[in-house]
Amino acid sequence: MYQLNFPNGNVQTYNSSGDLDYAARLLGGEAKRISGNTYAFVPKK
Repeated sequence: MYQLNFPNGNVQTYNSSGDLDYAARLLGGEAKRISGNTYAFVPKK
């Protein structure tokens, strides 16, 4: 499982890194790897 952490404290999990990347792009940002399977959501400016 891949975990995406949002700046507001919310966390979502995904079955694959592709799903995680796709969701981040749909939300107007990108996922930056923190460690292992944990990513942080970074909104695009």
